[in-house]
Amino acid sequence: MPEAYGVMITRTKAAESVDVRNCVWGGEGGPVPKRPLQHQIGARAESAVRSLWLELGHAVDEIREDYGEDLLIQTCLNGRVDPCRIWVQVKGTEKDCSQEAKSLPSLSLRADQILRWSRSADLVVIVLWDVGNDRGWYMIPRGKYDDAHLQEAERGKLKLEFDRTKSFDGRAVEHLAWRARIDHVNRSLKQALFSIEEVRDEDPRPLDYLEFHGAAAGSLVVDFGIDIGAFTPSGDITPQFQRELLKAVELQEEGTDIQIANRALLTSLVKLSWENCAKNGLPSTLLVELTEIIREIVFGEILSGN
Repeated sequence: MPEAYGVMITRTKAAESVDVRNCVWGGEGGPVPKRPLQHQIGARAESAVRSLWLELGHAVDEIREDYGEDLLIQTCLNGRVDPCRIWVQVKGTEKDCSQEAKSLPSLSLRADQILRWSRSADLVVIVLWDVGNDRGWYMIPRGKYDDAHLQEAERGKLKLEFDRTKSFDGRAVEHLAWRARIDHVNRSLKQALFSIEEVRDEDPRPLDYLEFHGAAAGSLVVDFGIDIGAFTPSGDITPQFQRELLKAVELQEEGTDIQIANRALLTSLVKLSWENCAKNGLPSTLLVELTEIIREIVFGEILSGN
């Protein structure tokens, strides 16, 4: 082909309003669009966050329908998939966030999106990921604003701020997994106890209903006690819990046996959960019910010398 003819073709294409700077011509002459930089940053950030969950044994699904979340986490404990889930939104940035003295970038999000996350029964976590330094930070939308304020704002934008003390790493993954696990057990326990209270004063009492919800509440507490290392599946208290409990008993001031037992149990359970649940505390309902259900077992073994 003559060189002049090639020049003519080039000029003709340029005159057809096709912006050749924004596409690459494929082998068959079709345009292949460029991938925006922000898409690349988002994919790198999402991959890094997904890897942290996977490395610690949790199951991760990518969300195909985009309603504000990128990842669905099925948390696992000792090879068992938990009945709770965590939704994760990942925001990648190429901004250098390594300078500790500077504030982290904030996110501007619609108020109705934040309201949906705040009302979610599942835990929702937002992760900011610095792709250049391979570091991240997380925040939990729930509790940042009250519902009335979010409803008033409607489609207006609100800022979500990140705290440098909330680094997103392996320890954060386990902390969040345990938080979701504890929240789910406590919520389920409250529902079972509420169902029992609803029919307690009825005449005649629906005993099968009471037995069903009583068994549900009991199994929730027992299984959770096993998960946190208070006792074994066979019903024996673990050596760790026994040591903590004996220490707590020795530290109690004067009181009746039942008062000493309750205070010691509460103290040792709080300490045990902090150590074994990735530095998570126990909500009051779960703590009280756990104390009630194991009091006789625990002190029966200790007093009998076992």
